[in-house]
Formats: sequence, C-alpha cells, structure tokens
Amino acid sequence: MKRFLTAALSAAALCLLLTAVCGAETEHSVPGDVNADGSCSPADALLLRDWLTGSGTLTAAQGAAADMNRDGRLNAVDLALLKRQLLSPADAPQLLWCDEFDGDALDRTKWSYELGNWKLDADGNYITNGWGNNEQEFYTDSNASVRDGVLTIAARKEHFSDAVQGEYEYTSARLSTQHLFSVCGGRIEVRARCDAGKSLWPAIWMLPEESLYGGWAASGEIDIMEGWGSTPEKICGTVHFGDVWPNNTYLTADYQFPAGDSAENWHTYAVEWERGVIRWYVDDTLYSTQTDWYSAGHAYPAPFDQKFYLILNLAVGGHFDGVDGIYADPAVFADGEKHFDIDYVRVYDGSFAPSQVTSLPLELYTEGSAAALANRDGETVITVTDAGTLEYAVMGLVRGKTVRAGETHTLTFDAASTAAREIVVTAEDAAYTRYLDERITVPTEKTHFSFSVTAPSDLKLDLKFQLGSIGDAASLPEHTVTLSGITWD
Repeated sequence: MKRFLTAALSAAALCLLLTAVCGAETEHSVPGDVNADGSCSPADALLLRDWLTGSGTLTAAQGAAADMNRDGRLNAVDLALLKRQLLSPADAPQLLWCDEFDGDALDRTKWSYELGNWKLDADGNYITNGWGNNEQEFYTDSNASVRDGVLTIAARKEHFSDAVQGEYEYTSARLSTQHLFSVCGGRIEVRARCDAGKSLWPAIWMLPEESLYGGWAASGEIDIMEGWGSTPEKICGTVHFGDVWPNNTYLTADYQFPAGDSAENWHTYAVEWERGVIRWYVDDTLYSTQTDWYSAGHAYPAPFDQKFYLILNLAVGGHFDGVDGIYADPAVFADGEKHFDIDYVRVYDGSFAPSQVTSLPLELYTEGSAAALANRDGETVITVTDAGTLEYAVMGLVRGKTVRAGETHTLTFDAASTAAREIVVTAEDAAYTRYLDERITVPTEKTHFSFSVTAPSDLKLDLKFQLGSIGDAASLPEHTVTLSGITWD
C-alpha cells in the first residue's frame, strides 16, 4: 500500500485514492471534492486549510480526495493545486497514464525489459558495450520485482555469463515504455528512493520514440533524475541535444537536499515540459528551468518537440559514478543487493502536438571513402569527397523500418546533385536481401522519385541511398547530393 505521512489516513482510504488515480470509480470521483458533495468548491479548500492548520479534522476518504497530486501526503502543495482548480477548472492537471505498481508483478502492458550490457542499433546489431557509458552491469528480467505497491530494481554483485555478450560480475534491471507509451509534453512525476554507495547510478529519464532528427543526441534525451551513489545528498536533471555524438552537448543543474536528507529517502521527482521550456522539481520545489537547446539543422524547439518514452534503471559503475569512471565498487555490496525503489510513475496532461518532420533523417556510412552528411529541416545534404571503390562506400541510411507481411510501402524523395551522377536506392533486410533495388540518375536539377515495396513477410528493412563508386562517380570531383522530402508511407 502507498504510504501516507499522517495517521489520519488509513490504508482503506489509500485504496480509494489509488483506484481513482488510474481511472476506476470511487465515491470521490471529482478531484478535490473533500466534502463529497459532487463538486469541487471553496468549501473543500476551507476543509483542507483547516486540517493543515490543525483547526479541523478529515476522515480517511476526505484525505484521499484532498491529495491533489496523488503523492500520498497532504501539504500546502495540495491546497495550492485545489485552489488552482477552483480558479481555472479547465486547466486542472489530468492524469494521462500511470503505474502505481499494485499487484505482485510488473505490468508488461506498460513496461518492457531492456536486457544485456551492449547498446544495439535499430537492426539489433551490437554497437558498443557498457551502454555507451562503461556500465558494468548486465541487465536481466530477474532483477525487478513488485511488492506492497513498490517497484524495486535490485543491483546485485553476482557472476553472470552470456553466450554472446560475455562475463559480468554485476546484474541489475532497466525498464522502458518504448512502443507502449510515449508523450510529447506534460508533467512526468515519479516518487522514488535509492540506496547509496559508490558506483550506484539510479536514473529516471526519457528518450525519443523515433529519432526523427538523427542519432543520439540530435534527437534529444531528457533526464528527470540521475543520482550519484557516492553523493546521495544531491541529484541532477539534464537535457542532451545538439548533434549526433560526438558533436552533442547538454545542459544540467544539481539539486542539493536539505541538511540531513538525501536520495536515500522518498522524494517526488518531476519535470513539467511545455513547448520551448522544461522545468525540474524535487518535492514540488523548482530547481532548474531550461529553454536554450537546439538540434543541428532543425528549427527550435527541436529536438524536444516529439514524443519521448520513459526509462527506469539502476546502473553499476560507468562514467557517472564508477571508480575511475569505469569500475564498480564491490565493497558497496558487502551487505547485499542495493535497491532503487519506485512508488509510482504518473504522467499528467499538458502535452502538445509534435512538430511535423517533412523528411526522414539519414545516418552516414562510409568504407574506404570520404564524405560528410548533414540533416536539415526537410532535407539531407551529403558531400562526397572520395567515392571509394565500392557501390556502398558512401551511404545515407534509414535503419529498422518495420513492415508487415503483405503491406505495401512507398519510398518518395527528391534528389539533386552538383554533379550529375548515378546512385543506387535499396530496401534490405538484415541478411542484405533486397526488396527494392533501383539504380537512378540524379541530375543537377531537383527531380522527384517514388518506389513501392511490398513485404512478403514481417520484416525490418534498412533504406539505403548508395553514393559510392557507381557509374563514373569515382572520377567526379567533390560534389554534393541533396535528398529532400524523404518519406516512407
């Protein structure tokens, strides 16, 4: 059951509150209806005010109705939210999605496990170990549990062997809502605590559902909370953006807990995300506001104008708090496993429509050649300095497009080159079987192209624009190919 910090509220009242949060009917179906008369009125605010000042009493059910932000506590924040609702009912926060972690198992309709130690590309190919951060843990589906209304992610010092990824001395869990829930804007709120200890790295964060502005971090990352196990008296909130690594950048701010407090205790971490502004809170205390970000070649407020999904994880070691920026500290686990506990995750409305992206971004691949690629609003510009000796020596890629058996998709784009040349356009599966294979001539004037692809089975296809040694391209001087309006419908 959730924990109220006042004895005036019983477990029974708490159950009423929790069912109300996730949409079930209760006797208090109107938020803030403390006196249960069917509406929220100034009389309800007076009841809560009197209780807060010690001059009145509330029943358990009344207390549940008065808990406006559903954090299991009654305080001045609830009174402020109730007053806001009275002044502006239409603007009162509406719950879009939540997980209260009731029951005895993780809700797999809301969360999936991200497994292993290696970062993968859209095709499932291994890119780099340590999730790109030198992390030492192997993520499993056995290190997360749900009990008494709390999700617990457990980091353990234990040997783990994987036939593909190798040997590890630590395990943990990483959960995500990718392909299950994502949102563009709103208030994202998580009540959590975490054990302390050097090399522990708890994180509550968000990544884009689709990387429409290019690979990390051109399409952004929002870190709602990250904690250093070695310094639990502070946490931070961060956004990553700019361009594809290593040309990315970030903005961050620390929150210092009051003396005697730390991330080991229960706190509510939140961001309020609007078009052009993101604000970070701890226990409703605003500590950071960011507005000055960008995504190379795209109009503001990219990249934080698309849908993002949620991630919860407890890393071990790595650059954030690992020993020498890599290793885990085994002494931390001398008394057993370490826990990252999550009481709830709630997403309130405040979302806005994602910006329309008129051309799919491409990823550059080179082999024995020299080229540069820039994604911009509506187009991708590829400068070929040396076309190499292979057809695929220079490629612009869109990876991992899912297609279903019998579906017909259409690839459309406009193309122009500063030097007329041939290119090859393909749609290939992981075994390089081609379901589209077109050799076209790109003139100096912008020309429209459209090709259809029908899938014989469920597939993931990579779309490839090959600009290597095709025709006389190898003999051409440096030239620029512009691909615009790339769509896959």
